[in-house]
Amino acid sequence: MNKNWKYIALMAAAFPATAAFAQSGDAGRTAVNQERYEEAKSIYKAQLNNKGTADRAYFNLGDIYLRTEKPDSAAYYFNQGLAANKKSNIAHVGLGKLALQQGNQAQAEQHFNQALSGKGKKDAYVLAMIGEAYVNMPNATEAQLNKGVEYLKQSLERDNKNVDANIALGDAYLDLKNGGMAMTHYDRAIQLDAQNVTAYLKRGQLYTSSRNYNEAEQAFLKAIEINPNFAPAYRDLGELYYFAGQYDKALSTFQKYVDMAENTPDTKAKYASFLFLTKNYDRALQAAEEVLQVQPDNMVMNRLRAYSYMELGQPDKALAAIETHMQKADPNKLIAEDYEYYGRILSKNNQHQKAVENLEKAISINPMNVELYAELANAYARNNQYDQAIATYERKREAVEPSNADYFYMGNIYMMAGEEQATNGNSAKANEYFKKADETYAKVTEANADYAYGYLWRARANASQDPETEQGLAKPYYEQFIEKAGNEKDKYKRDLIEANSYLGYFYYIKGDRDNAVKYWTEVRTLDPSNPQAEAALREISKTPRKK
Repeated sequence: MNKNWKYIALMAAAFPATAAFAQSGDAGRTAVNQERYEEAKSIYKAQLNNKGTADRAYFNLGDIYLRTEKPDSAAYYFNQGLAANKKSNIAHVGLGKLALQQGNQAQAEQHFNQALSGKGKKDAYVLAMIGEAYVNMPNATEAQLNKGVEYLKQSLERDNKNVDANIALGDAYLDLKNGGMAMTHYDRAIQLDAQNVTAYLKRGQLYTSSRNYNEAEQAFLKAIEINPNFAPAYRDLGELYYFAGQYDKALSTFQKYVDMAENTPDTKAKYASFLFLTKNYDRALQAAEEVLQVQPDNMVMNRLRAYSYMELGQPDKALAAIETHMQKADPNKLIAEDYEYYGRILSKNNQHQKAVENLEKAISINPMNVELYAELANAYARNNQYDQAIATYERKREAVEPSNADYFYMGNIYMMAGEEQATNGNSAKANEYFKKADETYAKVTEANADYAYGYLWRARANASQDPETEQGLAKPYYEQFIEKAGNEKDKYKRDLIEANSYLGYFYYIKGDRDNAVKYWTEVRTLDPSNPQAEAALREISKTPRKK
């Protein structure tokens, strides 16, 4: 569904929600689990001068900066932890986690091996943190996830009552698409701590991913019952209602998340994204602008601003915004939808060649986005590249069977190509295209014999091959259109006027006065002030009947 890609593009990819590892009585990690990162930082910074807590405080500070996408600050605290204690196993875990997220697995493994030296290899916390590092890394491979599982199991062998190790192991199995094992470990976490809101949150996420919305809702509501201030549960519950199509409920629930969560640009950015998802484009734009005043390089908000302008029907502003986004963003972080929106925006600004280039790029990234082929074909057609437009529909056919809408658009492209050739004086080539249009529209009437518009389109294609109406090629199709549409004259009024006008003119030039009067009178009935009908009937009245 369309809404799924928007969720991924605007929310999940931009604001990863990973489990934080908590120790009993760790107020900092409790704050992290509630996504109250500034509060957590304050807690850990207060622990830096305490010899008993400094080691893990440096690690946890670095981890917070890493999860909020500030790798330089993360590196600072991990290195500070190592400087304060050269034998710090957990500092090496932090540096290894940083290296993993930067794509340097060899360096990460060096740090992890260092962390496991001496007492580290028997430290359940160190083992769990290494496991979590593999599980939480962006786009983790199956091999990396399995490494995470291995370390987490080792951690549980040393401390089988660790709630958070079970949650992290559940996350690993979820990413490995083993929902059964994931649920086993989330349930185990709840057995160990019936008040653990994160475990219920994870259960809800698992049920959501399997589209078991009723069970997901109950899990999120249970987390809220335990802790009414647990912001992430409101966020995920709001997203659940969104997936279920309950948009009003989704928005009001997500508003509760905003009220409960820390008042930061990241929270506002999530809210802006959710407003966009629920089609509140004007409010989404306003919220995005507020974030951009503080974080002008926020990639997701720059993206959302451009998308919102496009959805609000302001293509000129959308163009300026999308070009800002494309220039500022890391090219490796651009997604298919960026090129899709850029192409659509360019097309609206009559830059059809550039539109084609970007839409082609979007399809190359996601060739299964079948809705995009029509957009690309239209861009080619607007650029007078009709053969490429038709070829685009042929490419779409490789992915999905053509619909009546596809045949309609293909027929229209053939008509546009024919009209261009006719304007250029190449009537033979024009008729080739018009015949192709007729053959394409015919597939609509073959599939649905009662679809009135199919006959109207065939009539127009045939009328274009007979511009002087000498052969009456369009006659049978206009007659069929009138037969199918005649009982709904208000609905088809404009097109019935066209059909009756054609037939009235055809019979007039053939000298069939009675039929000419019949059809022109019908035009006048449909539109009493129609000047063509008045002129035609007046002219016919001057013509004597044939004897």
